[in-house]
Amino acid sequence: MIGLLTRQVKKHFEAILAIFALIAVFYVLKSVKGPGALRREKIEQAREEEHTTLLPRKWVPDLNKVFPVEHYQIPTHPDPKCTPKQNLYFLRTHQTGTSSVTNIFYRYGKEHDLNFVMYPLKLHLNYPGRINMLYLERMMPEKGYNILSQYTRHHQSDVLRIMNPGTIFTTLLRHPVDQFLSVFNNFDIKQEMKNLLPHHNPYEEFFRRPDKIAMLASDSVYHLIQNSMSFDLGLNTPHFKNNSAVDEFVEKIDSEFHLVLILELLDESLVLLKRLMCWNLNQLVYVKLSVNKEYSVSISDDIRQKIMDWNSIDMRLYTHFLEKMKNIISEQDESFHKEVALLKQINSDFSKECYEKVFPVYNGNKIGYSLRKSHETNMTCKGLATDDVTQTHVIGLKQFKDNLPPSDILMVRNHMQNLKKHNPAMLDWTDVYKVLHPDKSQPEKNEL
Repeated sequence: MIGLLTRQVKKHFEAILAIFALIAVFYVLKSVKGPGALRREKIEQAREEEHTTLLPRKWVPDLNKVFPVEHYQIPTHPDPKCTPKQNLYFLRTHQTGTSSVTNIFYRYGKEHDLNFVMYPLKLHLNYPGRINMLYLERMMPEKGYNILSQYTRHHQSDVLRIMNPGTIFTTLLRHPVDQFLSVFNNFDIKQEMKNLLPHHNPYEEFFRRPDKIAMLASDSVYHLIQNSMSFDLGLNTPHFKNNSAVDEFVEKIDSEFHLVLILELLDESLVLLKRLMCWNLNQLVYVKLSVNKEYSVSISDDIRQKIMDWNSIDMRLYTHFLEKMKNIISEQDESFHKEVALLKQINSDFSKECYEKVFPVYNGNKIGYSLRKSHETNMTCKGLATDDVTQTHVIGLKQFKDNLPPSDILMVRNHMQNLKKHNPAMLDWTDVYKVLHPDKSQPEKNEL
């Protein structure tokens, strides 16, 4: 009798222990935060930061250096008496063709010995965070900064504070469907979100539950998956579903940027930029530095519509500035279209004259070239074919050469020598060496 009672007590005791164990496991699992929970926490934190008052800034506008309205207006016809403007802010958006456009600004800046806003050897300025203003002010050259064309998020007050007075504000937009597909493929979203890998059509799987799947992305790509052009231009994720905030955002960008370039009308956009900046067409020559594949050709109409719905703010932004671009073009004089045709011809002539062949794609979507023997020392041909990372290194070495450790210079040399295998037409290390050591014509053997 006692043995039976003991067994029953033991049995009930084990059951009670099992219940307590399950409760403990439940609370342990509840305390573990998955990617979705962590992402939601960050979004909530961003919402709170929206209401946090920023510390007062030391910068105030100098009323003695305010430029007339005409300075920022796009002329409707060429003005032979205009003075070239050399202060430019180009907000780089992702996967919109900014590499080729930025190359124009790199070459112009080097040609005119202008100063760039950059951290030494970095392609971005703390993206997607705020610019480190104190550092840039401490490193500011005597003549100030002329060009800002590194990756950053748009904050007008930061740009006005750091740039020279009279700076022209520009950016570049691309149709959101092509831009999204380019991000999806070139940033390898399938690899980022492992549950997309087994599916033969990752787009369909993604749009089956886009909000949940997007939460699985790492911080480096999360902000690129939805409305990334708007995000780059300063709209925070918590405002994506706030229609009044979106309307204010589009109006704000319209009022702050003097020219918004459109990739699908790139040559027309560049001629307008030429008129606004009072540059010449030869300074706007460009070649393709990356492959912008037409991924949209292979998708269904249903997926195309889902992409536009998912990126509805980018669609509103793009549609607004596409219409504005068409209106500006319609106001131009008869010589405008002749200049567009001439720019296309100059680009074609440069490519035929400089390069012998196009090399296979490398680093995902980068394009390499080989120079014709007659142009192996032509610096314009070399500069046109040089990618934005290398251009940043070259400019950084010149602008910060007195502050860089030997290890950074060695890193740039190794980077350039490795890329030359894929893109023989780009700048050589010897070209950079001449900038660092103008008193020497060639590097020593141990410096190659």
